[in-house]
Amino acid sequence: MEGDNTESAVGEGGESAPATDSSPALNVLCAICNEFFRANDIIFSTSKCGHVFHKDCLTRWLNRSSTCPQCRSSCTRNRVHRLYLNFSEATEYDDTEPPKMPIEWVPLDLDVHSSPDAHLPPEGAVQCGTNEDGLPTYVARGYYDDDLLPSVYVPEKKAAYGSYSCRAHVLTDDVEILVLNDCDHKWVAGRHGSFPQDAIHTGYSELGEVTYTGRGFYEGILRLGKVHPSHKVMYIPHRGQEVNVNTYEVLVVTPRDHAER
Repeated sequence: MEGDNTESAVGEGGESAPATDSSPALNVLCAICNEFFRANDIIFSTSKCGHVFHKDCLTRWLNRSSTCPQCRSSCTRNRVHRLYLNFSEATEYDDTEPPKMPIEWVPLDLDVHSSPDAHLPPEGAVQCGTNEDGLPTYVARGYYDDDLLPSVYVPEKKAAYGSYSCRAHVLTDDVEILVLNDCDHKWVAGRHGSFPQDAIHTGYSELGEVTYTGRGFYEGILRLGKVHPSHKVMYIPHRGQEVNVNTYEVLVVTPRDHAER
């Protein structure tokens, strides 16, 4: 797309509207943050496939990857452009917040200069198991290289931990914690890379393979980890290393009225 209403690269133009923006919402989701677009958001589209994202979301993504976040086709910072959308201010969302999705991945502020309680898990976060020091852990995910890693968030450490290439990595930037809205969850047994069809798509590998959140026992402790189907194991970050187990349980979200207790 050419003309005055496009920008040749992510990073030009103003900042996206803050999360507290009260402008009308569009009934369209950004596939990266899973939030509805609002009238004042700065929206970018990939030139090749046409998928749309928040400017800030796409900028962060393309710092780590050269593919479209939605379809994985080739994409670089020079092959995107800004969209300018015109629509009536009188929409059904004018006076209401957009409906919450059953699940949300909520960014965590883990900066050392953030407020003292910024690292605390929000209401609805999924706690399961402990780390090797006995500290409670939560379901999270974080970016590392071109992967989005299912991760283990430890509030007391103000960090998440993910497994990648035989190592456990500390994640403090771009970490998101899972929050459930008006739904419940269950854990379904799996082994050797298997997973239920309705398992949560937590992350993906650099090759685009979906990875899942699992839990399993290692050294007698119930721990969270990453189910990697093609590797036929669940990986657990443990004391700087990536260890694996063959039997585990996979996280599944269920409607609140029908959740298994």
